[in-house]
Amino acid sequence: MRVLIVGRNVNEIRRLRDLFADSPGIEVRAKPITNGHADPLHGVDLEPDVVVLHCGLGQSADLAAWTARPAERRPALIVIGPAGQADITRLAIRSGARDFLAEPVNPPDLIAAVQQVGSDRRSEVNEARGAVHVFVGATGGAGSSFIAANVAHMLAAHSGRKTVLVDLDLNFAPTGHHLNLTPERGLIEALEEAATLDESALEGFGARHPSGLRLFCSTAKHAVLSKDIPPDRLSAFLSLLLRTQQDVVIDAPHSIDALTATAFGLASEIYLILQQSTLHVRNATRMVRILRDELGVSPARLRIIVNRYSKDSVLQLDDVSRALGVGSLSVVPSYYQRALASSDSGVPLYEADRHAAITKALLEVVAQMTGTAPAKPGLLRRVLPGFLRT
Repeated sequence: MRVLIVGRNVNEIRRLRDLFADSPGIEVRAKPITNGHADPLHGVDLEPDVVVLHCGLGQSADLAAWTARPAERRPALIVIGPAGQADITRLAIRSGARDFLAEPVNPPDLIAAVQQVGSDRRSEVNEARGAVHVFVGATGGAGSSFIAANVAHMLAAHSGRKTVLVDLDLNFAPTGHHLNLTPERGLIEALEEAATLDESALEGFGARHPSGLRLFCSTAKHAVLSKDIPPDRLSAFLSLLLRTQQDVVIDAPHSIDALTATAFGLASEIYLILQQSTLHVRNATRMVRILRDELGVSPARLRIIVNRYSKDSVLQLDDVSRALGVGSLSVVPSYYQRALASSDSGVPLYEADRHAAITKALLEVVAQMTGTAPAKPGLLRRVLPGFLRT
């Protein structure tokens, strides 16, 4: 495995290189970044398997240059930098770094991080990869958890796909309520052991619905802070799920933190849910900007759904479309009593009333995810946003 250590401090990158002197199977080079070029791979002939980027105080420009590279031209990245530097940490997340190690670096931790990348690369060779679908509300109460739970259930029950649902709300876990499921060993426990889990051990976590859908959600009895869970554990956990699952549906809370940013970065598609109100549209506009400009999410991966749509609303679809800069929107009709009955009973829509308009609308979402949607637009219209075509 080829490892390239880069940075502006020549002595430091040479010291880091020497840490691998007794590591068989790892070929390490050190390359200083000169003032004329911020791109860590400038002038590199043979692309490495892993880049270890050392960022000192005030050196976030090197990471910024890395994020400007096309995703397909970014090898696995490990970032070393000073603790407590928000700009470097944020850029490391945006860049898709596999790990972030704070200075002073513990040598075994660095070696283990590099070896883990090698292990991940080997396990991914010739393996079928599933798709990650993230659902997030523009604001609280948008209905994203209800939609995520029902779409995941439909993927399993209607489409017969191997599907798991991951609820990233570490304190309230609403998706369990929508499916009437409570795992004995939940998401927190699985993340704690993510580095050592395999497909067989994973069966001891989460809860399985009769449809075949498996739910991973928190069962914590005390408050849990997302900052206490390293993002690399979520990455490892999702990588494990993707080895055996066709679809991983993630219900993300309405917040931007290291865990949700990790989920956004791994997502094949991000579904932003909003309703026909000024508050929802304002927050959705800001969320789109954050995802696109600060977290580096390609607009091609963004999907907009207007939930509880009513043609009698003062704020019409054209108003929402202009505010968000999109050409067309997906809509899920307002059937509040049907949705409430489903949520209260824990019986998903596809089981409770598969002929209801709201059920049919969500089935169209599933058809689009699986590539089986008809060419003719139905109740839920999905056209790529206008700004994707610019």
